[in-house]
Amino acid sequence: MKALPVLLATTAASLFCMPGAFADTQPLDQIIVTGARAPISAGDVGSAVTVLTRDDIQHRQARYVSDLLRAVPGFAVSHSGVLGSQTQVRVRGSEANQVLVLIDGVRANDPATGDEFRWEHLATANIERIEIVRGPQSAVWGSDAIGGVVHIITRSGNDARGFSGYLEGGSENTLNGSLSGGFGGDNWSVGLGYEQLSTDGSNISRTGDEKDDADMSTASLNARIQASSAVAIRMGIRAVDAYSQFDAVDFFVTGLPADSDVATDSAQNFAHVGLAFGTPESRTKHHVGIRYFDSDHRDLVDGSQVSSSASDRLSLAYQADITLGDNLLSLALEHEETGFEQRGEVGFGDPNQDQEMDATSIIADFQGRASENLTYLLSLRSDNNSDFDDILTGRASLSWAMNDRTTLRANVGTGQKTPTFIERFGFFPGQFIGNPDLKPERSTSFDVGIDRRIGDSVNVQVALFKQDIDDEIDGFVFDPVSFLFTADNLTTTSKRSGAELGASWDISEQFNLDMNYTYTDASENGAPELRRPRHAGSIQAGYSFQEERGRVTLAADYGGTRQDIFFPPWPDPSQVVTLQNYWLADLTAQYDVSATTKLFVRAKNLLDTDYEQVYGYRTQGRAFYAGIQVNFSQ
Repeated sequence: MKALPVLLATTAASLFCMPGAFADTQPLDQIIVTGARAPISAGDVGSAVTVLTRDDIQHRQARYVSDLLRAVPGFAVSHSGVLGSQTQVRVRGSEANQVLVLIDGVRANDPATGDEFRWEHLATANIERIEIVRGPQSAVWGSDAIGGVVHIITRSGNDARGFSGYLEGGSENTLNGSLSGGFGGDNWSVGLGYEQLSTDGSNISRTGDEKDDADMSTASLNARIQASSAVAIRMGIRAVDAYSQFDAVDFFVTGLPADSDVATDSAQNFAHVGLAFGTPESRTKHHVGIRYFDSDHRDLVDGSQVSSSASDRLSLAYQADITLGDNLLSLALEHEETGFEQRGEVGFGDPNQDQEMDATSIIADFQGRASENLTYLLSLRSDNNSDFDDILTGRASLSWAMNDRTTLRANVGTGQKTPTFIERFGFFPGQFIGNPDLKPERSTSFDVGIDRRIGDSVNVQVALFKQDIDDEIDGFVFDPVSFLFTADNLTTTSKRSGAELGASWDISEQFNLDMNYTYTDASENGAPELRRPRHAGSIQAGYSFQEERGRVTLAADYGGTRQDIFFPPWPDPSQVVTLQNYWLADLTAQYDVSATTKLFVRAKNLLDTDYEQVYGYRTQGRAFYAGIQVNFSQ
């Protein structure tokens, strides 16, 4: 299989030599806000870019963003159980906490959960678009952005005037409902949304029959005000409240999850206020922003709290965008203060603690245009952290539009990931003790790609990537002093490389086909990294009928063989186990019965595939749902 990247490279070269040329799988003139510090055309970014729109969400009737990400090149999704269970996302072989997630510009990775984003808490009802930039982005966005950035942009009053709502029910007594919309005038708008999801769930463990239920509610409100031709204000708040049961691991008999009455009750809050100064004709535009995030997670056993963790993060930012002819220079100053709290019963050690850390960053990001068809990005960032040495990261990105159908891309950059509070200070009696002497992880990455179009109906995107990680943190190191696990920096280099292929084909006005495939080779000291499938991909076919009043979408996602780790009861050592490959097929159908009313049905895991993405944790079987959506704005 090592010849596969060579095969894809040969395919890319043959595409390059074909007459007619291609374009990006995204419109080249599409403006994105994640590829640089200032809005930029997707065609001017040297990194691989994917944008998921509101239509993509509707066509697949996805209720969680993680369901959509399975169809994005380079992404691997792991569920530790059924609906509402812990969900991890890895990009190009990265760790789950090496992917930065922004929600309306607010850093959403949670310090209380090891800097991982809580994907199982991200519903789609009030999301307008999702911007994904793969590859090293630390020079632009700081820590956590080693594998890439996922930016969630919620709906505003401009996106949805009036209101719409849907109600859906189905398997496992699942009930899901939403109301969202907005209103406004010429110089202002307000958008809001609310979504509620609950399910009786099914059994997570391989044995037993206890169902693990979950429920989640999400509320958001944002406002935009154009106070004058030179002053714009944006603000927003978002709150998530979630509860999910799961099966704890039986460490004494099987080493596997077993029926038990344990659960997690979580709350997350996001807030942001931003002011922009400058008219469209101003040579320099100024931006001031305040962003806030907090989380609170309570661990319950038999309905009683036994431990908890919490975090908060306050970010202050200033940025100046300076126009220099056809070029743009962004200079930014950011200050971030982060707190972490852990509470629990005092046993063989005291887990109760409060920790804090702050960082001040200086960023320079230059959007250059060497010619009409050749653009480049140069980024430099210095992070002055209260607990670590200063860290300097950089990025150079190149995009060459050879003609109106062919774009070549190249990107090289360094990245960094600061150790998490849990890795440094976490304490879990009888299991884990933190290591305060950890160093930040550092990476060097590069990727090259080509975007081309065949005729007027086929779009192809090919990318090759390589990344080396130094000082990678292993959170499962045995400490001979405490006889517990701890975290430590590895002395070897982690290597990640692979290839991505994405294609879309508008076969006719009614029928379209999308596919993607990713080959990933991720290893540490010659051994494959865990939970990274070497092969992954998806195929999605959509058919519209009766002048687009109806649509049927069939999506098949493939997860390749991957390795995981199993900890049998003491004194047996840990074991590396293999999780088998699988296909997941989802089918959705929707029909506009009137200008204001839509009916829809969907089937998940249509083939009732029995599979595991984390060893010992069962996943959801075949499930059916039906619902109605009403648009009140007509």
